[in-house]
Amino acid sequence: MFTRVFATAALFTCGMIFGSGLAQADGAADLGGRLTPLGAETSGNASGTIPAWDGGIVTPPAGYARGGDYVDPYAADTKLFSITSGNLDNYRENLAAGQIALLERYADYRMDVYPTRRSCAFPASVYEKTREGVGKARLDPATHDLVDALPGGFPFPLPQSGAEAMWNHRVAFEGIARSVLGTTAVVSAGGQYVPLKWDELRLSNFYNPERRTFDDLGNVQLKYLSTYIAPARVAGEAYLVHETLNGERNAWFYSTGLRRVRRAPTLSYDNPVSGYEGLGASDQLYMYNGRLDRYDWELVGKKELYIPYNNYEFAHSKNSVRDLVGPNFPSRDATRYELHRVWVVEATVKQGTRHIMPRRTFYIDEDSWRVVAADMYDGRGGLWRYQEETTVNAYDVPTCFGFGQALYDFQAERYILDLVFNDDRRPDFHAADSVTDDMFEVGALRKRGTR
Repeated sequence: MFTRVFATAALFTCGMIFGSGLAQADGAADLGGRLTPLGAETSGNASGTIPAWDGGIVTPPAGYARGGDYVDPYAADTKLFSITSGNLDNYRENLAAGQIALLERYADYRMDVYPTRRSCAFPASVYEKTREGVGKARLDPATHDLVDALPGGFPFPLPQSGAEAMWNHRVAFEGIARSVLGTTAVVSAGGQYVPLKWDELRLSNFYNPERRTFDDLGNVQLKYLSTYIAPARVAGEAYLVHETLNGERNAWFYSTGLRRVRRAPTLSYDNPVSGYEGLGASDQLYMYNGRLDRYDWELVGKKELYIPYNNYEFAHSKNSVRDLVGPNFPSRDATRYELHRVWVVEATVKQGTRHIMPRRTFYIDEDSWRVVAADMYDGRGGLWRYQEETTVNAYDVPTCFGFGQALYDFQAERYILDLVFNDDRRPDFHAADSVTDDMFEVGALRKRGTR
């Protein structure tokens, strides 16, 4: 059941965003009190199944060493129950459409539910900038582009529209610079896959402490460079992206066959992703990325949803990617679900534009502003795809981050397990000294590709 729980007295639709700055400023006093520093409800729910937020995890637990596996602070938790096809009707109100479809489709699919732990936390500087920036951020009414904001914090802790909530996801703090080596498994109907391995460097301009004003950003939110390592057919291909805050992103592609760099204008929207065998659109990466201009965005309200959360077991290197991949879905033994409040955002394609997924429902975790689940529909209104993220608090930063995403295509009866790091080094969120701006120039892309 949806609840109309909002941070301010009125909810404005996407077409009424001009007044959102004033409405946010009126509610700023609630941040850090009735609301958390990022705008979530501090209190738990009436039934006690969702606890109050107490600040999350800000200090690594005993036994953790930077660069190693994250120690599970909740390893002693006992499973409460499992949701299966047999008891599905008892939990429908707290499930996404895609979760219901998986439970109805596969008799052996289950969701193991554990006590809810509101572990998400961020640095004090992010909280301070979020509060300081209340009322400053604005969106273009036609394109939903971000045209002003205070760098260093979440722009809309008191969202007045679906587009504002999605912008919190787009600029969610994940450290200033990071280096990751990961695997994507495009899984066949029988459970086979060829590992698609990639190396990615990312630098956040939005959270660079030297950027004090919106103009200082130069219209660049972040930069990332992703290089395929395997299999041989794509090894050496590289993508360089300068993600913009308004207007089209700037992207370049290095082709090993042509041995040259060219612009990559198709790395956006519903264009297919290289290596994903037609199962994933470009804007599905990281749950959602890129411009918001092809959709109208409605902030529906809040919902209590069972979502993957605190998945330290799933992220641990003792479980290889091969261990996690099953014929129809990732390992149920390694996936932990909890009941959390999420913002529900409905995206409907604008009249006069197109997208292969005309309607999408996004579920955004209130504590992290991450899209943690998404239902996607085809042109006939049928559920086509479902996507969910396994969230972990990387408490050495701290930040909440996805250590694996599952993308299901119900028409193809296949899925992708993406953004998994189990077979490689742990993600490094402290790469600010080694990841520098000059690594994200077009010339650097050419040199990287020809090595």
